Amino acid sequence: MSGTVCVVGSLNEDTTLDVRALPAPGETTLTARPRRAAPGGKGANQAAAAAVLGAEVAMIGAVGDDGAGDRALAALRDAGVEVSGVVRRAGTPTGVAVLVVDAAGENTIVVDPGANASLGAEETAGAVAALAPAVLLLQLEVPLPAVVAAARAATGTVVLNPAPMPDDPGPVRALLPSVDVLVPNRSELGRLAGRSEPRTAAEVADGVAALGHAGGVVVTLGAEGALCFPGPGAAPVVVAGESVATVDASGAGDVFCGCLARELAAGASLPDAARRANALAAASTAYPGARIDPRTGPRAGPEVGAGGV
Repeated sequence: MSGTVCVVGSLNEDTTLDVRALPAPGETTLTARPRRAAPGGKGANQAAAAAVLGAEVAMIGAVGDDGAGDRALAALRDAGVEVSGVVRRAGTPTGVAVLVVDAAGENTIVVDPGANASLGAEETAGAVAALAPAVLLLQLEVPLPAVVAAARAATGTVVLNPAPMPDDPGPVRALLPSVDVLVPNRSELGRLAGRSEPRTAAEVADGVAALGHAGGVVVTLGAEGALCFPGPGAAPVVVAGESVATVDASGAGDVFCGCLARELAAGASLPDAARRANALAAASTAYPGARIDPRTGPRAGPEVGAGGV
């Protein structure tokens, strides 16, 4: 499917608690505002972002045969995502996540995978092969065998956001030969490279070099922007941070990945895709919630659309 983005990943129902400050261990804190329930999951959030920003997107994943699953699928359809590749598991609940967001927009997240944990390798590989997308976008909130099978079945560009990083990063390192573009944050890069979390640009570059990855790497740096490594031996491209009045940063990484996939599917170079993804991810933090709202959130415009259109 020319220009199509396929996302293999998780679908959850999120509960967000807004607090003045994130609680320390053993501390109880009060919510500043009533809790908010919304569709989520890293995979679904990234799929929704790519679709809202203009991509043709298909989702592969699993939900339970419950109300939360109904809401997860309805929200993706509302964003313009094709969901025929999402299976429903009888007797298994849809995944849930609890997000705690402080007054500065920082967050902690706890996830119960539910049906996400049931996604199988064979069914995933078959669905990816049938779609033959231009870009396959992967994360690690579904079983790793399904992620590996999806990457091996792909014929287009494979993008991996290695989050959440498992306790043993070895199997993720073993997956890298099947990945064209790796999109870690500092912590994930450090763990993949077997080093401490890099703090400076030089340390990030050393970590990327230590991976020995044959494809491109985009290291997201939060408010500082990103460092883009188009390929082995290429000089890193600095993607500067954006000045934004942050309300909620919980979904910024997913917006970044969804936009990056959208731009790559449209033919953008990796540095240009990273610049546009960074701009949209920063803009998304001015809105509450972990997902771009197709009615009110930031959308692709002349300054961020593929090819400048």
